[in-house]
Amino acid sequence: MAPTTYPELVRKAWPVFLEAVRMGRTVSYSELAGRAGPPLHHRHIHRQLLVPLSARCRLCGLPDLAALVVRKDTGMPGAGWYVDAPGGDPDAAWADAVLACLRHQWPGRPAPCLLKATPVELAP
Repeated sequence: MAPTTYPELVRKAWPVFLEAVRMGRTVSYSELAGRAGPPLHHRHIHRQLLVPLSARCRLCGLPDLAALVVRKDTGMPGAGWYVDAPGGDPDAAWADAVLACLRHQWPGRPAPCLLKATPVELAP
């Protein structure tokens, strides 16, 4: 059965993120969706995984793993990544976020704080 909960999606995508970090590269939306498998789909992965993952990375004080995910045609993140990007030069902010991800010592499994519900999700 395909994973349907956010924590299950993170666990499936985690090895892809770790490999990208180990290889010092980004990963395309389609590659991440294809390698992590259903129900992730490259057209919906932003909503399915990347937005909640970014929020949890910020809450946990971790680099934004979603910065590693880029469009295959441009090698840059989609417009959605820039919505929550720090002020100033958005491309520089993205480059800094990628570098922070590549330099971070990520554990073999997702940190528990990345799997918990965010305050927004807990609100009535």
